[in-house]
Amino acid sequence: MNPMHQLTRRPVKAAFGALLLALAGVILALSGGQFWAAVQTRAGVEETYTTVAVVTGGDEQAGDSDPSLASASAAWEAARFLEQPEQQNWSIIRSRPRVGLVSGYSPGLKPLLDLYNFRSYNGGETMDSAPDAPYTYFILEVLVTDALERHDRPQEGASYSESTWSISGQVQGVYGLQQGLRDPTGWQADIRFTQYYSDGDVPVRPEAGKRYLLLACTYDDTEWEERCGIAAEILWDTNVQLDPWSLDIENNLIRYDQRTRQEEQVLDETLQELPPDAPGYRDPTTGAEVFSLSMNAADHLRTNVVRYSGMMETLAPDGDSGLWTMQTVDYGRYDLPSIQELPEGVTAREIMDGTASWQTALKALDVTNHSVPVLTVEKVEALADFAAGNAMVTQGRSFSQSEYDSGAAVCLISESLARENGLNVGDSLPLSLYEDDPGLPPIYARFQESCNPRASVFVAQEGFRQETEYTIIGLYRQSSEWVTTPTSFTPNSVFVPEKSVTCQTVTGNYGVWSSLILQNGTIDQMEARLAENELGGAVTYYDQGYSDIVESLDGYTRVSRTVLCVGLALWAVVLAAYCVLLPMQESKTALRMWTLGAKRRDIAGQIWIPSALMAAAGTVIALAVSIPGMSWATDKIQALTGSDLTLKVSTGQTVALCAAALAIALAVIALVSILTANRGIRKAG
Repeated sequence: MNPMHQLTRRPVKAAFGALLLALAGVILALSGGQFWAAVQTRAGVEETYTTVAVVTGGDEQAGDSDPSLASASAAWEAARFLEQPEQQNWSIIRSRPRVGLVSGYSPGLKPLLDLYNFRSYNGGETMDSAPDAPYTYFILEVLVTDALERHDRPQEGASYSESTWSISGQVQGVYGLQQGLRDPTGWQADIRFTQYYSDGDVPVRPEAGKRYLLLACTYDDTEWEERCGIAAEILWDTNVQLDPWSLDIENNLIRYDQRTRQEEQVLDETLQELPPDAPGYRDPTTGAEVFSLSMNAADHLRTNVVRYSGMMETLAPDGDSGLWTMQTVDYGRYDLPSIQELPEGVTAREIMDGTASWQTALKALDVTNHSVPVLTVEKVEALADFAAGNAMVTQGRSFSQSEYDSGAAVCLISESLARENGLNVGDSLPLSLYEDDPGLPPIYARFQESCNPRASVFVAQEGFRQETEYTIIGLYRQSSEWVTTPTSFTPNSVFVPEKSVTCQTVTGNYGVWSSLILQNGTIDQMEARLAENELGGAVTYYDQGYSDIVESLDGYTRVSRTVLCVGLALWAVVLAAYCVLLPMQESKTALRMWTLGAKRRDIAGQIWIPSALMAAAGTVIALAVSIPGMSWATDKIQALTGSDLTLKVSTGQTVALCAAALAIALAVIALVSILTANRGIRKAG
């Protein structure tokens, strides 16, 4: 008998079977769909959210000790603990991405300066003691007006002596100055001159009335410092933040005394006018003089000059041991200038043009002033500031895994650095890399093991180690560019894949230099082990808010698993009911066909094909119900868990689930059809 004819002869039975199979399909699709959605949501969250652990040492003060020293000690102890074999193999630690530092020179590149950036002391950030190193190196031509030797003594247990001088004079020329600093030509200069010399070497003795050429290593603009001090006072008293340079406009005037004042003048209770020759600040609203100044700060420069000669002993790192040992450095081989008297009638430019050491210094300054710190990263998102959302890629994109793996010549730069230099995503940034070696003489080595990594002073004798043209693929923005924390970096930082740099880099053990990628949800385990070893609080965690949603994720998992189990049970009951009520009732049909000489295969097919047609019809009905019903089911799951996370199942996924339900139903019906056919045949026997 034709199966279709068989269905049309019993339409009620066929419709009933199709509805039962449709019900089974809907139950399987909805229960499976919501579980699929929960699994997808969790997998997406686990893929999107990264838990980063950074060793910072905390900031708690231990007894009467310096809190910064206590924090550094705790950080070192925690870093050493996490390097132990037991922690190296700890399963909750997925990876240990490291950051390396090398310096990168690009002609015409203008690094940013923090020197003229006024910020308040607000507890959330600290002022950096050397904000623009190494950009504060320059060459001065000075007419000395006063030179006073402070002390000249041999160093106990050392083979050299130290001589310190205080020098005052007028700046007559400046060379190799970083483009962001004010030109001090014509200013008064206070210079601290320190020289270290070996036995037999004749120390320099500066004299008043003579001109000298000096290689200075610091730049302190005392007028700017005084303006910042006044602006900070105004901010403290009035909560009004003013640009320090705006303090000399009309009705808001800073006046400077023409002589050095040794003591600070103060106003009496009546706020009477200060003498005309006294420096002061006038309130822009009342016009009253409300601040007095303690020194003649206008057009004034403070700087330091260091001179080394001969063979010196200095502390230097001993390989990877982390220990610092004494080593002997031959400063002569670096051809390092420091101070030189200018003969009468000879210009500073003539001396520099005719002296190899000064030419070397000028070259080093030119390279240094156009160099930036290049930070090599294994995963930029593992840096604490990126993990915490304090830094983020705002234009372009971040690195792909393939770029990390291949060491592609691509980079990220800050929006501020890009704006200063007219760069954008897609532009090329050629970088000549030179190594940052902390074993170099102190005047060259600027490596910092704490925060805000910076470029080093270029050493011409060492040269460049790598020439690479990078492509800018993204720009990042920092919420606070010049903050000083253990995990901070300056907006001059250029990030590149670690494998793109083949020359030597330097790194540290904690803070910005090193982080741990943890399995999400394991912060409590990590902190518990640290606390057991008296290191609790030494590690800071950033999980991008994962801990805030993990309860919702767990709720989804529990509820969706329960719904799936109930759904599978109901699906099995409905499918079993269909089999009992329909195909299993066809044993008489099997008996008649066997008696008439039909084959086993044809008998089973005669039972299966009508059920298959009913299953196909039921699947169409199930699909029509499940597509709109899936949103209802996921909304109910979301309501049960009380979560804001959204479960989603696409139409394609619903179709796949209904197709799976059909395939399973057909397989079960085929098995039942075979068993029913065999039962009918056995009755014939």
